[in-house]
Amino acid sequence: MKIRGFGIEPGEIVARLTEHPSVRDAVVVAQGEGAAEKRLVAYVVTAAEHAGEAEGPELAATLRTHLSACLPEYIVPPAFVRLATLPLTPNGKLDRKALPAPEDEAYATGRL
Repeated sequence: MKIRGFGIEPGEIVARLTEHPSVRDAVVVAQGEGAAEKRLVAYVVTAAEHAGEAEGPELAATLRTHLSACLPEYIVPPAFVRLATLPLTPNGKLDRKALPAPEDEAYATGRL
């Protein structure tokens, strides 16, 4: 997929996210209309032992810092949404339509 002219491989971002000890499962999708409006959003399910550690802006900032250390800045998602579980279709596949839109607190603030 391309966003703002850059080739993006969501699987690479997911692989790096799941390396973080707080993340049990993750998915990265592009949301928005048209090429200029598309933004990456990372949906994460935290590991049970880390469930209460980071919320909202803290989680977004922690995961953004983690990804910035191992990925180019242009593929680090600006938004991170914490979910209890990833929504699945009856066939067991990710239900992209059931993913919630990120709220303001999902966005990591400041540049690294």
